[in-house]
Amino acid sequence: MSLKSRCYELAESSRFQNAILALIVLNAFTIGVETFTWSNQITSTLEALDALILWVFIIELLIRLIGSGFSFFKDSWNNFDFVIILCSVAPSTGPLSVLRVFRVFRALRLVSSMPEMQRMVEAMVRSLRGIAAIGWLLVIVMYVFSVMGTMLFGDGGEAGELYFGNLGLSLYSLFQIMTLESWSNGIARMIIDEQGWWAAWFFIAYIVSTSFTFLNMFIAVFTNTMAAIDIEDEDDNGFSKILIDLREELADLKAHLIDHGHISAEE
Repeated sequence: MSLKSRCYELAESSRFQNAILALIVLNAFTIGVETFTWSNQITSTLEALDALILWVFIIELLIRLIGSGFSFFKDSWNNFDFVIILCSVAPSTGPLSVLRVFRVFRALRLVSSMPEMQRMVEAMVRSLRGIAAIGWLLVIVMYVFSVMGTMLFGDGGEAGELYFGNLGLSLYSLFQIMTLESWSNGIARMIIDEQGWWAAWFFIAYIVSTSFTFLNMFIAVFTNTMAAIDIEDEDDNGFSKILIDLREELADLKAHLIDHGHISAEE
């Protein structure tokens, strides 16, 4: 067996992959622990452990490169791992030392090591076009309400000037309201005290138009993309299983109708 075949089999083995996954988790933990203040001995131990794990990752990357050859770079997740490891070996001193901060992204290798997470990331990326369209619509709605809020509340009192004194303040205030963070006691009730209860309808209409409606639209786009990816995979889980079951039922129904002469085989 050639060296390339041995490396490929090793890289594809479940034990090897599980060991690397465990090291990724351990490395993510040690990187976080290093942010605390420790004695010199503990700090040195953590740094040595981090360096050892990095060397293991480099060796793992070399094994995968030898086993897959140039096809290694055809996989976007392999390219992601390659860039992360490349940034991690940057020198700790000098102009390139800033790249060392990217070693924390080694924790993101958990994504490339788990197919379920890869599917989620793929769905997120493929949803960007739809999310961008919804985002632009949301910006337009926020702009309209910001202009309205500035015109209605900007000169109505101290709270109105504080939260809706100009277009920028209105946009920021409405963004806070959209997140439902301290919107009632923090902003809305103060405006209502100055303007009257009619102002409550402004905030109710805005929250219904943004927080409720657009959140559901984002969820719908992401769910639809997840369903499309699930069907494309043609496995025995989720929407793929539902589609496969429907095809089998239709095939059984067609066979039953053919057997009883209701339809011809050509149909």
